[in-house]
Amino acid sequence: MHIRFYEHEIDAAEALVIFDRTFHISHSFLGRAEQTEARQHLGLLLRHSEALLAEIEGKVIGFIAVDDEGYISALYVDRPHAGRGVGSALLQAAQDHHDSLGLHVFAENISAVQFYRARGFAVVGEDRQIDSLGRRHDRLEMERHSYQSMMA
Repeated sequence: MHIRFYEHEIDAAEALVIFDRTFHISHSFLGRAEQTEARQHLGLLLRHSEALLAEIEGKVIGFIAVDDEGYISALYVDRPHAGRGVGSALLQAAQDHHDSLGLHVFAENISAVQFYRARGFAVVGEDRQIDSLGRRHDRLEMERHSYQSMMA
């Protein structure tokens, strides 16, 4: 597996395909309107964030988008590669560039919450989002600090 920086003109289509194959599974509790909105937002995020890709033999298998302050706005791994260390490798590559990482994750996305907790993220806050059908969804704010920043 190789991790490299995202290049929008080259990588946008593959990243969006991964999103399309995974979002509805990890966010099955959200409606179609939220998926459409999230996909549009992702297009902007990838263009304006630091994004890293994981690839095998030149094929993109996952990506992470992180802003200048270490906020993770997206982390998606193509389903055939889930559970094989791709997400962990992308997180570590992002952590190499930031003293701390933060994100929001829906509490209903149990596998993601477990994934982040197992990698040292802690819940530091909580809020509630309301979807297009008026349903409420709890969202956790999570953070992880690098070993170096904890030692400073």
